[in-house]
Amino acid sequence: GTGSATVGSTGTWAVSQFSTSGTIYPGSGSSTIVYTVKNTGTADQQYGTATATVNSSGGNITVGGNAVSGCLASWFTTAIANDPGLNTNIVGSASVQVTVTVSMPSDSTDNQNACQGKAPDVTLSIS
Repeated sequence: GTGSATVGSTGTWAVSQFSTSGTIYPGSGSSTIVYTVKNTGTADQQYGTATATVNSSGGNITVGGNAVSGCLASWFTTAIANDPGLNTNIVGSASVQVTVTVSMPSDSTDNQNACQGKAPDVTLSIS
């Protein structure tokens, strides 16, 4: 006899900020953001890659979605740690944590005073 089988669809990832610590200074210090990444599907889903980006509008960082004039996003870098890794299967409804470090690697010759006291928006994308 002949039968058929059904292949499920991939779920989505839900990404939320868990915690933040540390302070960024030009040339030293960093801020660490821990994100919770949840497989919203009911079956295993393969974790691909994580990308962290300091959000910008017109080249300036955003804070709460609003551009901060004179504080360039290009002055910031991001690094991902505690990443479960490419091709890791995450069980349905399970969560993992991904850590992102944000820093300003060197003191630019530009005036960076517009960045003082700001907390740049950072997006973590999972594929």
